[in-house]
Amino acid sequence: QILEDDAAAVRSGAAAAVGPLPQDLQLNPAQPVFNAAAARQILEAAYMRAMPQQSDTDWRRYRPRHPVSVPPSYPRAPHEVIDNPALFRKVDPECLFFAFYFQPDTYAQYLAAHELKRQSWRFHKHHNAWFQRFTEPTVTSEEYEQGAYVYFDYNIVHDDLQTGWCYRRKEAFTFRYDALEDELRVTS
Repeated sequence: QILEDDAAAVRSGAAAAVGPLPQDLQLNPAQPVFNAAAARQILEAAYMRAMPQQSDTDWRRYRPRHPVSVPPSYPRAPHEVIDNPALFRKVDPECLFFAFYFQPDTYAQYLAAHELKRQSWRFHKHHNAWFQRFTEPTVTSEEYEQGAYVYFDYNIVHDDLQTGWCYRRKEAFTFRYDALEDELRVTS
């Protein structure tokens, strides 16, 4: 009981009233224990909070907690050129990939997909990636074609910490036609 009272007094900050602790109760400062798995878990949690989320695209319903008045020259709505198909014909493919992957369920995603298809990119439903022929297929059948393809790696960082968001080439890749997204018909 006395030891419990002494420990409670130390925790409450009343150690000066109780006096010094006996030698066998002296507490050593805690040494941090490095645990690689715990560190990785913390880093992954921080990484996931920093990644763009679905809610980031939902800016139209955002209501600021502390609204401020802005000058009349400040735009109150997105410029109409943002939803203009002619704009999407002028931007590079990386911009189109960004619009496709980070503006889901929007007209911008539709326009980006339309323009990528116009530029001979094809969306693979199972890999969730855009592919384009690098060379003519070496094997062609009713169900698939096989050959060298370029695809856009949309992952920012992979599990093995390899960076993405770049073009990669796949040799001898079998592109099954049933994995091809073909709902969007494109006319030049």
